[in-house]
Amino acid sequence: MLAVEKWAQGKSQYIALFAPSIAAFAREIPDILKYQKKHRLLSHTFSVPDLPSWSALYRFHHRYTDPLYGMIFQTSEYGQRLITLMSEFQRLSRNPDLLKEMVFTSEEIKEGQTYWNELQRMSFDDIQEDISGAPMTPEMRTSFQQYMDANETEFAFLFLVAIPCLLIYKEWPSSLYRKAVVRGDTGAIHKLLRLDPFTLHDSAIGKQIQHVRIHGRQAVYEELLSAPLKPLKVKLTSRTIKDMLAGFISLLAEKLKQPLTSTEIRDLFDAVAKDTDKRDIDTSLPESQEAYSKVIQLNRPDWEPMLRPGQKKLK
Repeated sequence: MLAVEKWAQGKSQYIALFAPSIAAFAREIPDILKYQKKHRLLSHTFSVPDLPSWSALYRFHHRYTDPLYGMIFQTSEYGQRLITLMSEFQRLSRNPDLLKEMVFTSEEIKEGQTYWNELQRMSFDDIQEDISGAPMTPEMRTSFQQYMDANETEFAFLFLVAIPCLLIYKEWPSSLYRKAVVRGDTGAIHKLLRLDPFTLHDSAIGKQIQHVRIHGRQAVYEELLSAPLKPLKVKLTSRTIKDMLAGFISLLAEKLKQPLTSTEIRDLFDAVAKDTDKRDIDTSLPESQEAYSKVIQLNRPDWEPMLRPGQKKLK
């Protein structure tokens, strides 16, 4: 049994399902960011996209997430169940009255418990496969290649823009874009230009930049024009990433009304260290529990925008 599975024992079903996977994902992020800086994924180098199609992806994030979810849905039973569950959570969060109207029979409750147990088993099996470095099955490899062939622009956006945006700015690109083009937020424009120089060619972003020039804000105008030449140089160390995700886990647990203490979150990352590195504790984390509690509290607020329900399409 994995140490993270032992950690999950006695925790609520929601926490047992999501928290271990999020903590384990921390070890994958440095590689993702390394390839992102090189504008490539393994041996695949991303080409310059069709710019109007690229800009359109900022207007609604489901345009690039749905194809990926579709591929996962077809190739993984665990992914299929997880995506279905997340969709249902999203539906209920937007319509809380629906939950009040639901009435379950004892048989349905029993079936639901079985479903959750199977889902949790799948999640721990997925973590185990990731730790052991198990290769993709031929079927998954074929499906992924078909997805890439049909959705290269969407995948490039997800990999080069969306994931770094979530990690660095803690919000969806569509949310940042909305601040830039609807509110004329020059801070948001600057962030986008540094994250993705292609946004300099977006007509709505260009219009906002010209508003800045016309109103005589010359220093801000010059700063925005030079922003694409100053790519992000955020140093996200392994420790920094774990601290960020610890804050996210803490906030998510609270939103689920199943709060976790800083000690429980620390124990979770120690469990990941046991499973992945065969160490009793994660030595990169602060020794003092008080210090670690402060770290978690500092990293919670940045994730608030991401956990707000709803991403509206821009017209």
